[in-house]
Amino acid sequence: MRVELLRYTQNGIELVARSARVSGIPEGISDREIVRMIVEIDYSSALEHITFTFIIEGMSVALSRELLEHRIASHTARSTRYNEEADFGYYVPVELAGDEEALRRYNEAMGYLNSAVKELRARGVPREATRYLLPMATHTSYIWTINARSLINFLGLRLCVRAAPEIRALAMEVQRVAAGVYPEIFDGMGCRGYNLGLCPENEVRAGTKCPWKGKIPTKVEVKARWKND
Repeated sequence: MRVELLRYTQNGIELVARSARVSGIPEGISDREIVRMIVEIDYSSALEHITFTFIIEGMSVALSRELLEHRIASHTARSTRYNEEADFGYYVPVELAGDEEALRRYNEAMGYLNSAVKELRARGVPREATRYLLPMATHTSYIWTINARSLINFLGLRLCVRAAPEIRALAMEVQRVAAGVYPEIFDGMGCRGYNLGLCPENEVRAGTKCPWKGKIPTKVEVKARWKND
């Protein structure tokens, strides 16, 4: 997967700080201090004035469906109706690592589908019909425009160890790119538990190893304490 930043709001720190001052932030506080305070206390509406446009290549169609759940953003995906998808690339789940037989059967299935698409196209079947053979693993390209507030929400959810591996890998790369532009906002950004100091996740995804387990209290634990007081 490759993530490239195509465009972003210039002078965003100055813009956000100026927007925040409209609400009455005192003079004498620097633009950077204002932005850091906004991020820390989640006074985040002013962050919506910063937007990013990414191109994401080599992601799966399955991941594109998950990305659509983040609706406060603009989404444009590669069309399988108008693009030739014979010889499509595809995502290989990390869960197959170390299991040679499972990996062989997975690649074999992808090869079969690829061959079927090519054979039907050779018979004159239109792309509009053959695209129904494309698996969820098929690589696609994606243009994604999102504001800084929504991006923080995305990262909080998808940097969690319980997130699906492919979208977590995307979140890690997006966070790296965004932090390179605006470290005041995204440097050190983590999952929701880390950002809030309180983890709202449950134990649905058994077997995941959270680095903050035992260090950051869970929402369930905190609510149990004050309910019992």
